[in-house]
Amino acid sequence: MRALTVMVDVADLAGAVGARRVAGVMDDNATIGVCAIQDGDRIVNSELEFNLGEAALLAERILSGDQRAKTTPGLARILAASVAVLFRVSLAAGALQQHQTEEIDDGDGGHLDDQFAAGGDEDPGD
Repeated sequence: MRALTVMVDVADLAGAVGARRVAGVMDDNATIGVCAIQDGDRIVNSELEFNLGEAALLAERILSGDQRAKTTPGLARILAASVAVLFRVSLAAGALQQHQTEEIDDGDGGHLDDQFAAGGDEDPGD
């Protein structure tokens, strides 16, 4: 994996204790990479790389209601990494301001299969 110029580093709750997941913009300023790393290791396991333009197009297709776009492999991780990294970039550039919020707790324990409409359309008019 090439060097990351902006990085988001979070605990890997789905993996082993002492693991982290890192997402960041690559040195080409057009690619986001996601990888997993064990605490203390210097070697990362690359999980996903995608182009920001492709992520933006995918998001637009989903917003337009394209059902095929919703089945893209790695969709949640692509969109989550895009938001997290671009938010950090926007904050650093002064384009956005971060306001303290309480931790989100919707009572589902963080598992998709615990949610009532897992993966369903969010339009309440359906």
